[in-house]
Formats: sequence, structure tokens, C-alpha cells
Amino acid sequence: MNQERLNNVRLYWQKDEFDNVSFVLVFPDAGATLNSRIRAAFEVKLGERRGTVVEGRDAEDLFALYSLYAFTDKLVIGSFDLPHGRKLRNLLDSGVATEETLINDVILGAM
Repeated sequence: MNQERLNNVRLYWQKDEFDNVSFVLVFPDAGATLNSRIRAAFEVKLGERRGTVVEGRDAEDLFALYSLYAFTDKLVIGSFDLPHGRKLRNLLDSGVATEETLINDVILGAM
């Protein structure tokens, strides 16, 4: 990530006032069915708290910046495969855990 793009991502975070929400869910990879399930569980877990969802290029950029340094504890990464090394898909495919368990207890577990 070059310096200009890095600065743009920082400005995007500040401009959208993400500091004023409890959690920011990002979808760094496209998977419409899985993303919709994660989004639904996210909204349930939010309850009365404020949260927002970021998708597309903005989500990819936030994820890339977060991969460089964890600049907030509010970011929730809605992926079974990212960050690299996350092996949730293997747990699902092998039958060790269900999709619901992985979404609620791992991806959204810190909420």
C-alpha cells in the first residue's frame, strides 16, 4: 500500500466518523451469501449499540491498513479466509465447527 493510498484510508476512517460507532464490520472479500449471514448476525449482536458495515474497495483498503497495524479495536473482519492464516473455512469444511458457531463465536466473538 503506497503512502497516498494509506493517507486516503486514514482520511476515510476519520471522515465517516467510525470512532463514533461501537463496531465497524468490513467484508474484504466478496461472498454475497456468507456476507449476508455475517451481516445479519452482526446486527443481532449489536443490539442497542451503533455499528456500520463497509464493503467493496473501501473494505479492502481498511483491511489492508489494519493488516499493517491494528489502529482500532472496533474493526470486525467478516471473512472465513482473511487475514491470511485464518483457517475458519478448514474448520467448516472438516466439520469441526458449524458456520453459525464460526460467525457468532469467532468472527463476532469480541462484540
